[in-house]
Amino acid sequence: MIKKLGFRNFSSFKEGAEIRFVSKDLPIEEQDLLANISPVLGIKGANGSGKTNILKAITFLYCFCSKRMGTTRSLDNGKSEIDIPFEPFAGSDDVTEFYIEFIRDDTTYYYELDVRNSGIVREEVRRKHKKEVVCLIREANKITHCLKEFSELKKLKLKADQSVISLPDDFEFEKRMVDLEVMYWHFKRILFNVGYDGYKTIDSGSYFKISEFYKENPDAFEFTKQIISGVDDGIKDIRIESTVDSETGEDVFYPLFIHGYHKSEFPIGLAQESMGTKALFINLYRYWAAIRDGSLLVLDEFDTHLHAMILPEIIELFTNQKINKNNAQLVITAHNTEIIDSLGRYRAILVNKENNESYCYRLDEVSLLRNDRAISPLYSKGRIGGTPKNIQGLASRIANNWSM
Repeated sequence: MIKKLGFRNFSSFKEGAEIRFVSKDLPIEEQDLLANISPVLGIKGANGSGKTNILKAITFLYCFCSKRMGTTRSLDNGKSEIDIPFEPFAGSDDVTEFYIEFIRDDTTYYYELDVRNSGIVREEVRRKHKKEVVCLIREANKITHCLKEFSELKKLKLKADQSVISLPDDFEFEKRMVDLEVMYWHFKRILFNVGYDGYKTIDSGSYFKISEFYKENPDAFEFTKQIISGVDDGIKDIRIESTVDSETGEDVFYPLFIHGYHKSEFPIGLAQESMGTKALFINLYRYWAAIRDGSLLVLDEFDTHLHAMILPEIIELFTNQKINKNNAQLVITAHNTEIIDSLGRYRAILVNKENNESYCYRLDEVSLLRNDRAISPLYSKGRIGGTPKNIQGLASRIANNWSM
């Protein structure tokens, strides 16, 4: 599980941000550490404040370390050059920095990455079981310090666009590098709907692919059906049907939603269902997979098309230890106001922007808040930040200049 993650000079964040999952006022003993790490973190802020950029930073770090992104671009002369896909603040030439601290199997791992679009500047890997040790340090394309167990890395010609974390996946070393294997395993376990260009919308082809996934994974399908029928009591069942594509000859899978009326039943296709039902059908497989595997789930616009009363129940899929047995974590952005009360002070981050520079803070840093009071009234009044500054009177200002 992630304890904390931070970055600097990334997108709209110049001085950086730190995202903490550990409550700072709880005594942290190693044997009880997992109990003090939150499985859920919600991010709120005004439109354009930089909420999604936090998710983009998390997704970038994970995908870069697990080789899930392209890192080169083609040139007109037929050659290619390294172009790692991220945006530094305001096109700055400064190094962009990332760090993460997470726990796995009673060991805390630390990873630092300094990078430019042209390649890696520095990496550092540390671990702490009983005491903290520096496993290795990479500067440019050389290992400048490492423990004996990582000495084989010094023989490699390192690539400027590949993290040391993923090297054991590409090479067979004489001795296993267990720490790097564990870290690579961790970074591979992420599901997300946001990338370099921001929020990823669902195209029509995704419905067919996800329907096929449900057909092949009955446990995921049952999980999805149970939640959708709980949200819409008019849906009695969901069936996955198939037809043959006339051009390719391949099977194409699609859902039918079975509705009840008195003693009769009738099927409805996905196109005729509500946007909320569509959103759940498309996204619930991600929740199921993350909970099953103990993965990180990163969702932008988490509350889109969903009723406010549904959101706390979805969050509880991760906070309920009877369900989330493998310590999956969920990071979301949302515009719904009431969700901030479900999250609470230690699970909610607010994002603001001044002079086009974003900054963020967790709600336990706000002195106005008390554990026994709802947060949403203060938030709605703009007392704790994370809200649009100039929205009041907007229609009146437009009316004064209206000439049509």
